[in-house]
Amino acid sequence: MRKVVKTAFLVLLYQFSFAQNEMDVLRYSTTDVFGSARFEAMAGSFGGLGADISAMQINPAGMGRFSSSRVAVSFNNSVMSNQTTYNGRESASNHNKFTLSSAGVVFTTDLSEKNIGRRYSQVTLGYTRLKNFSNSIRYEGQNFYSLLDVFANDGRGIDPEYIYDERPFTTGLAYDVFALDYDMNGNYISRLTMGDMYHDREINTGGGIGEFHIGYSENYGNVFYYGGSIGIRRVKYDENYTHSERLLDTVGTTLRSFDYRYEQYSTGTGLNLKLGVLFLPSEQIRLGLAFESPTVVGMKEEWSANMTAMHDDGLKSVLPEYVPVGRFDYRVKTPMKLRASFAYILGLRGAINVDLEMARLPGGMLRPSNDLQSSASAYTFEYENNEVEAQFRTILNTRIGMEYMIFPDFFLRGGIAILPQPYKKEIGNINTPNMTYSGGIGWESKRFAVDLSYRVLSLSSDYYAFDPSKIENRAEFNTNVHNIVITAGFKF
Repeated sequence: MRKVVKTAFLVLLYQFSFAQNEMDVLRYSTTDVFGSARFEAMAGSFGGLGADISAMQINPAGMGRFSSSRVAVSFNNSVMSNQTTYNGRESASNHNKFTLSSAGVVFTTDLSEKNIGRRYSQVTLGYTRLKNFSNSIRYEGQNFYSLLDVFANDGRGIDPEYIYDERPFTTGLAYDVFALDYDMNGNYISRLTMGDMYHDREINTGGGIGEFHIGYSENYGNVFYYGGSIGIRRVKYDENYTHSERLLDTVGTTLRSFDYRYEQYSTGTGLNLKLGVLFLPSEQIRLGLAFESPTVVGMKEEWSANMTAMHDDGLKSVLPEYVPVGRFDYRVKTPMKLRASFAYILGLRGAINVDLEMARLPGGMLRPSNDLQSSASAYTFEYENNEVEAQFRTILNTRIGMEYMIFPDFFLRGGIAILPQPYKKEIGNINTPNMTYSGGIGWESKRFAVDLSYRVLSLSSDYYAFDPSKIENRAEFNTNVHNIVITAGFKF
């Protein structure tokens, strides 16, 4: 009798290609420019300006620019428009997500009566959504290569008696629904003909990265500002996809089509430290420098897979009690980030700001959880971490933003962000950077402020369902993310 797959550690080691790998490091190491409408309208370029709660995530010294207490809340509506090309076949899909973009409060204390240099101090409490994983993408088209070929190779040399323990998420499922046969030479053979299969894959993702901030900052002589913050980062990621293949030529085989389904649920919590300074050498010029420490996120992950196959005599499926489930705890360390900022003040009417952010992506890594770290049998992620260093590079993100008061208390804003691809030039097909374009308006009185922004983020990426050595397996994804943010703020 075959065994039910549970959480045995040795069984799961092989399955890291379905769970923890270098893509997890990349997913949790890159963030977007979510925040207030003013912040997003300027493409997140705020390191030299400050006086906006969202600037906490760029440079906590910017909180020192507040001379009064303030509370603000922002809501974001994102619309994802996806275009996919797979072996000449184009597909389109759309997805919508409404979220809390940011919220926070700044408590400002006047220190000028007691100190010669120190003018104000600020304690900031806030939340910022750093990344949105919610999307739905689909591609379809013909391909000679099949996922069954991968599963057949995956089980080579393993007797069917043990295949459900050794390869529970791949070969075991395919063998169970009679999509694979076994010969006496130790090989699994797919029930495919020599012609093309018609592929159809739908990928749904959800969740995001949010960070709770607590920070302290000070204003020294209206010339030098410094601050620090502790970030409590919360990660939630879920993914499910259905991979379907239909045989275009069924002569000589019982198999007609199959569906492979995969689900993954991941949650985690981590901490980081941000430190920053802001210097005003003149009334027109502001210079900023900030450091963000690596974030070590403790992750809990669960994944499952299932499969059905349609034969000429009906549908074959896996009994519910034999559907494999994997569970594993691990940690992700994101790379540190350095940010330099330059701002030029346009009299009393506006400002231009430039932010440069360096992220050393090869410094990210996977680690065993605290419970397993001291165990001699703990999985060390050596292969995955080597892949992180081999595939990713240090990137320099550039964000440029400006605002100008066109009427008393009424502002017009715009920005652009250039986000290089994370892969080394010799890896991947796409080298052009991802781009963000944004704009917005705002009105501010002595007590109240309302801002509105629109931002579009253009993303391009390659996706391989399996075997990236075959160019035929590549799907090209082009996504435009449209963000509309509204912010209401109140001074007290």
